[in-house]
Amino acid sequence: MMRRLPPSKWDTVRSLLADTPENCSALFLLDSAVSTVIVDHEQNPNFVSISYPHTTPPLYFLYGQAEQLIFIQRFLGQLKHPADLVITRSLFPVASRFWPVRFAIPVLFLAAPTSWRPQSAADFRIRLLHPEDVGLLRKGFAVEDWLWDFFATPEALLANGQVTAAFIDGEIASVATTLAYSPRYSELGVATRPEYHGRGLALECARALSRIQFEEFGRLPCWRTHTGNIGSWKTALRLGLEETPHSEQFIFLSNYEHLGAKATVAP
Repeated sequence: MMRRLPPSKWDTVRSLLADTPENCSALFLLDSAVSTVIVDHEQNPNFVSISYPHTTPPLYFLYGQAEQLIFIQRFLGQLKHPADLVITRSLFPVASRFWPVRFAIPVLFLAAPTSWRPQSAADFRIRLLHPEDVGLLRKGFAVEDWLWDFFATPEALLANGQVTAAFIDGEIASVATTLAYSPRYSELGVATRPEYHGRGLALECARALSRIQFEEFGRLPCWRTHTGNIGSWKTALRLGLEETPHSEQFIFLSNYEHLGAKATVAP
């Protein structure tokens, strides 16, 4: 029987997830009161769903073994609405059998090695944004609202996360944001307005943000992308990140047709 866990019992699930780049987003959602956690057994779960209902479509992180066939089939059968799933490769045969998959993309994970140390941003136009800058952030990146997906609003991102931005002629040209974070890692996202592409601004913003996160919280930067997003992959490598041992062992599935900017950043 599947059951929804109250936040007071999420530590049971949190203890099952190692603090790795692959689990950074899921661990972050376990600190969000608006997330939903569903398990098969409350005391000793073998199947776990951690979901965030406020993205479009809702996002689910699924953990378990293919042997839990009945639980997985039952859970997927309840997902009648559009949804995105992040699953391990071992669950893919079951998920594709019982759920209408529109597309499936292996996820590339990159992270800083333990020996990594931040570099100073070389561009003097880069600075940390503050709550009073929310209008500039919203104006420049309304289409890229995935930058604050797990925070729900840019106001919440600036209050509870961090953003570094490159300014040109008084306007934000490029940003790096904390998409999610755990005690050990900070997952970064970058975006640059089209007219400013090719200037290396995203890398400089990412360097500035990773330095702040490392110095203030001791977090190492990590990155989530896919093989089709060459620019994102190259930026992560230039930041000094390396593919993790479990890169491409997680798969992003969707029964939803991602359009526009969303199509370029999924997962």
